[in-house]
Amino acid sequence: MPQPAAERGFSLVEIIITIVIIGVALTAAIAGWGTIARHSSDVMWQTRVSYLGQAYLEEILSRRYDEQTPLGGSPPCTTCTAPGSLGFESGETRATFDDVDDYHGLSENAVGLFNSLVTTGGIQSYNGYQVDVQVQYVGASYFAAGNERRVKQIIVTVTPPQNTGQSPVVFSALRGNY
Repeated sequence: MPQPAAERGFSLVEIIITIVIIGVALTAAIAGWGTIARHSSDVMWQTRVSYLGQAYLEEILSRRYDEQTPLGGSPPCTTCTAPGSLGFESGETRATFDDVDDYHGLSENAVGLFNSLVTTGGIQSYNGYQVDVQVQYVGASYFAAGNERRVKQIIVTVTPPQNTGQSPVVFSALRGNY
């Protein structure tokens, strides 16, 4: 015999099952929200890394190919820098780098890029970004008539601050001397 409407309700088992289902769904939703919140700044870090990589490459590529090569790269050098000689010349500082070779082995906090632009010690929002530069010849590994080294690869590695959870990003460009 059916019970009157006033006596119908939920049993204790139905209430417990409902609470468990809501608890599981709420836990999943909070975990998803936490992941989204944790990665919400990724775009900012990636934008800064991209800007730094591009800025360093542009600065390096604007310099002469080699110490013996005139600005503009023509005529090609006849006594290009030997592979073991890459790097800045004696007495040069970061502010006086004048050719691509000078940047080989450069490792600095990215704020150094902006030191000449801002008198207060750089743009602090880039503090913690590490930039490493390598320059290497592409092609034949020897000097011989007709085999002068004419192409250099510039590799800029930008490492975001450790607390960002981001990986280092590598940028690369070629600089020719033809």
